[in-house]
This record gives sequence, structure tokens and C-alpha cells, in this order.
Amino acid sequence: MVGAVRRLRAANSGRDSALPSHTPASAPLRDLMVAIAQDAGARQATQARSQVKLDRVLAATNDLLVAAGPSAVTTTSVATRAGVSVGWMYTFFTDREALLEEVLIRGLVDLDKRFEKAGFSLAGPDWRTTAAAGIDALIDFLLTATGIAGYRALWFSTEFSGRMVQVNRAHDDALAAYLCEGVTALRPDAPDISPYLMAQTFIGILDKGFDIAFRTDPNGDKAALAELRRAALAYLETFLE
Repeated sequence: MVGAVRRLRAANSGRDSALPSHTPASAPLRDLMVAIAQDAGARQATQARSQVKLDRVLAATNDLLVAAGPSAVTTTSVATRAGVSVGWMYTFFTDREALLEEVLIRGLVDLDKRFEKAGFSLAGPDWRTTAAAGIDALIDFLLTATGIAGYRALWFSTEFSGRMVQVNRAHDDALAAYLCEGVTALRPDAPDISPYLMAQTFIGILDKGFDIAFRTDPNGDKAALAELRRAALAYLETFLE
């Protein structure tokens, strides 16, 4: 009947069919990048001394991205700036692109921790509050996060391609799966698409809003960021009870 709450149940609804089976239902937001990072970026350091060097390497990579763009990032230039040997770097990075991938991965890990702290969710009757909290966490990340200048320089460069695009897409897919799993009720007049596709489209709005806000203004166009927030929430209003 009109106004009735339509509950999502995997057992009797085909609208969950697009949900990727590889994404664990219990995975917390802060761990979304764990599986993705196993096949990208830096190899894991097992010793504290190596981890310190890795952190220097990533700081050097970020500094070079900010100062001169991705073209300035080579294994030699990073090794020199970080005070390590090129040979040591190849112990942890297969190639130059792995350096750039690690900048992306660390940025996304930071973002996921912020999402979790904000309680980012599409669940329950208070979904507007928790969705807005997630959007605000994204905006705060883009404006204030340590090292984000290098992340932004990479995002808007021609170097953001290949494996880096795949890493970013995998993160978006994992985040969409996490969000759609939390959906508890849809509007009776909601478009007949899967919650997963809804969540993917919502994340696409955020990604494009990020692109618009920072492509012409390195500090983030405030009007564009406000429109990102409004448009993303308005889209969800079409679906969520």
C-alpha cells in the first residue's frame, strides 16, 4: 500500500543480485582496502626500520608530486630525496607506477578511516544524517588531509590510468557493496534497480563532484562542494525511505 516500507531481504528479492560476492558482509569500512592493496602498491614491510624508510619514500613521492607533478616521480628521484638506494626501493616497489599506486592507496585508507569515524551509512530512518556525515568526511578529507595535495596532483594528471584506475574502481566497488548492505528500507516508488547500482551511482556523484570542485581550484571550489553534497543527498532521496 502507499507509504508502506519495502524491506530488503536477499531470500525473496532479486534487487540484491548485483552485489559482488567477493566483498565480505562483515568487513568494516577501515578495512576495505586490505584485499585491494595486496595486489597493488608497496610490498608489506616486516621490520620497523624498513617501515620508516617506506614512509620516507612515500613522503618524498608526495613532495615531488606537489612540487613538479607525476613526471618528476622516478625511482631515482624518489630514492635520492628519501635517502635510500634504488636497489632497496625495488625490494618493495615493482616499478615506478607502484610508487604512485601507494600514494593512492594510502589516501584511500585514510579516507575509509574517516568514513568509519563519521558513521557513514545508508541504514535506518536516520540515513540522511549518516549519509551527510560521510559526504562531509569526504569533503574534509579533500580539504585538510595530510598528504592530500599529492593525491590530488595524481588524480588530475595523465598518469592516473592503468593500474591506478583499477585500484580506485575496486575501492569504489567495495564501498558501494558496504553501503548497499546497510540499506534497510526503500521508498515504495523507488526506481527498480539494485541497491548496489544505487550505491555505485551515489559514489559516482561524489567522484564527479570532487573532480569539478578541484579541477579549476586547487583549494576546492566551495560552491561546487556544496552542490556535490546537495546533489548526492537528493539522489538518495529518490530511493531511501
